[in-house]
Amino acid sequence: MTFDLEPRRSEQFVALQHLVQRKLGRCLIRLQQYERLLKALVAEHDVSGPAHRLIAIRDSRMEGLSKKTLGHVVGALTENLLTPDSIASDEDGDNDHSAEENAFVLRARFRVELSAKRHEETVTALRALVDLRNELVHHFLEKHDIWSESGCITAQAYLEACYEQVDERYMELQAWAKASVEAREYMASFMQTPEFREFLHHGILPGGAGVEWACSTIVRLLREAEAGLAHDGWTSLNDAIAFLQKEHPEHTPRRYGCSSWRQVLHESGQFEVRKEQAGPGLPTRVWFRSGGI
Repeated sequence: MTFDLEPRRSEQFVALQHLVQRKLGRCLIRLQQYERLLKALVAEHDVSGPAHRLIAIRDSRMEGLSKKTLGHVVGALTENLLTPDSIASDEDGDNDHSAEENAFVLRARFRVELSAKRHEETVTALRALVDLRNELVHHFLEKHDIWSESGCITAQAYLEACYEQVDERYMELQAWAKASVEAREYMASFMQTPEFREFLHHGILPGGAGVEWACSTIVRLLREAEAGLAHDGWTSLNDAIAFLQKEHPEHTPRRYGCSSWRQVLHESGQFEVRKEQAGPGLPTRVWFRSGGI
């Protein structure tokens, strides 16, 4: 075992050595800034749960990540947040909230889409950053003789290069974090609009994009009419229309992008339909029941 014994040095050398120490400290501070921002971004990139528990869920994830190494969190970043070629998994992951079946569940997910080449380059650079961090924290003094003038000069050049590498990754991470904040702000503003309320309460997608029929109000109302008007399992569409026009006149086919109640039955895919014609020249009667086509 060897020990580093510091002999008396000139003031000029001591100043040179202190400069190395300051540059090492600057690198380590930047690395800690990177790690803190990274953990916040990973903790918030995919949060879901009952609306009243979202903040607690986020804070719990932050607490768990606070105990993880930089390598672990970088792994979570590259596996879950960085996406090559716009390919994103639709798996829900650990989002089981079955214990609160009646709770309104929200999910906010943010991902960074990169070209295949850029994704590979970024993953490689992030792995190099983890190696650099371990080198600075655990092996710097093994590889740099800061008790000699030449060693200090070499160490300074090395630390300058290290800082540039860390700072580049930090600026990159800041850009992702900024985009995440802007996306959440945009979503928050959108959630205040009538279009969002139409989707949230009635299943009508914004911008005429369609309807989430299974959870739409108009389907629920048709089932409500079915529950009170069905005969032998089938409900007359005419009777259901009369009921809905009286009890819920604001919910019309046009509101859901359809020209008729028959189109609602067809487009929704939530009902079986039966048609009857009593005789030549008589109007066709339509009957429906829950079940889907």
